[in-house]
Amino acid sequence: MERKLKEIVVDKSSLSWLRDVDGLYVDKTKYLLKMICSGSYFLLSRPRRFGKSLTIDTFEQIFKGNKELFKGLYIYDEYDFEEYPVIRLNMSLTPFSDLKGLMSNLYELQIYDIAERYGIINCLNRASSPSVWLHTLIKALRDKYDKKVVVLIDEYDNSLLKTVYDRALFEEVRNLFAGFYEVLKTDGDYIRFCFITGVIRFQQVSIFSQLNNLIDISSSPEYAALCGYTDEELDYYFAPYIQKYYEDNNIVEQEEREAFRKSIKDYYDGYRFSIRNDVTMYNPVSIGKFFNGGCSFDNFWIETGAQSLVNEIIRKYPDLFKSGKVFYTYESAMSTMNVSDIMEGCANAESVYSYLVQAGYMTISGTEYGKLLLSYPNREVGDTMNAKVLATYGIDIDGRRFPYLYEAFATGDTEGIIVMFRDAYMNIPYDMFMEKENNYQIAFYSALMFLGFDSVEAEEKTNIGWMDISVKVKDDLYYIIELKLDESAEKALKQIKEKRYYEKYEKKGSTIHLLGINFSSKERNIRDWKEEILLK
Repeated sequence: MERKLKEIVVDKSSLSWLRDVDGLYVDKTKYLLKMICSGSYFLLSRPRRFGKSLTIDTFEQIFKGNKELFKGLYIYDEYDFEEYPVIRLNMSLTPFSDLKGLMSNLYELQIYDIAERYGIINCLNRASSPSVWLHTLIKALRDKYDKKVVVLIDEYDNSLLKTVYDRALFEEVRNLFAGFYEVLKTDGDYIRFCFITGVIRFQQVSIFSQLNNLIDISSSPEYAALCGYTDEELDYYFAPYIQKYYEDNNIVEQEEREAFRKSIKDYYDGYRFSIRNDVTMYNPVSIGKFFNGGCSFDNFWIETGAQSLVNEIIRKYPDLFKSGKVFYTYESAMSTMNVSDIMEGCANAESVYSYLVQAGYMTISGTEYGKLLLSYPNREVGDTMNAKVLATYGIDIDGRRFPYLYEAFATGDTEGIIVMFRDAYMNIPYDMFMEKENNYQIAFYSALMFLGFDSVEAEEKTNIGWMDISVKVKDDLYYIIELKLDESAEKALKQIKEKRYYEKYEKKGSTIHLLGINFSSKERNIRDWKEEILLK
């Protein structure tokens, strides 16, 4: 029997609203029930717009006893839906410019509102501290209803992330919230359940140092699929939308259908949150926008949250992106990184990569020699990151040159390639640090990655050395590119030939362009280039 097409909602995080409009809800309640039955205090970090707020809301509806909202869902017949008083805080809804403003808005926009809703305003003292406010709410609700209290805190790290450029204010905010969250431990006898979400795990600032019963499930294999969609969930819940696309576009061949499904996976799947569980996840907002937009492939992820921090990281650490695809960090770095150090430009590579993993710009793709192997999760994120790298170098990814650049590579028009790259490099900001060969390589490589060729590799290892860049334009056309700074194109080409970088690409009927390019640090552009073409 054909299932009814439900509305796909990407701008609401309310379970009751979704159920009222018969919106699509991917059932995650088996994970929530497991948490309710196995512990009391949980912390979950996930990238922005990954379903954390909807998870918070779902917990709220469970503990408010709204059983009918869950009809047809896993938890409906498995839980008694006993009602509890609920304190729900969303730290992203508390704007501020200084500590006084933070405290004022926390009280006015959240604490007071909760107290008013439950009729316990008289117990509050505005002149006291945030930790006293929270304690007062918890105790007053416990006394009024003679039941333990549920505490749900969304985006706990929002205030910390907003202050990473101001270490003094960061420390003030850290100290304030360390005391605030300590209440969750001291009032433990009054608390039935506590769930906290955020993007980054700020263990290094000891914000939860007193909350030693807090279970961090961010990298737990049991909860790796808690937020986002698995392949199986996509195939089940979104099957009607995929089928509609096939019918609307008269796609009947199985091969074409499989190619379309693979494209969805390549574009939007790939987020992995546990090294002990290889399940990968789709971002729910990207998937929702994809299907709502008629299955048109686009990079929706760039719209899903604040971008200023990652933009600053790319500007301060351009060398860390030179490999383009593969990066490394240690598992321990995930919980020891200092975000303030990262933003001040004095952090190591492991810390930077660990932040990008937690923020969703990179993901775990495997392990190697005790390290975590990292990569961009999918084409959507890869395109976004390469676009950001190019933007750092002043190269406009939306410029009209890119379709022509793709065509130039596809037809072997090397002179056209050089002309367009020279034009692109003319836009590099004057104050951009360009005294290293790596900087030119990074910008060059990112542009090639953005073009979407079959394969683009940077610093690829051969049996006798490392080649700067190799490009598989198509099955029978390759470019091997060596870049030099303030030397000569002749020397670059000679290195390719002497080290025989092209050997691994030699096959019958192939054309291999050996291209040496020399940049001038004074001109900040390509000075000369030299090419030889091998026909096999």
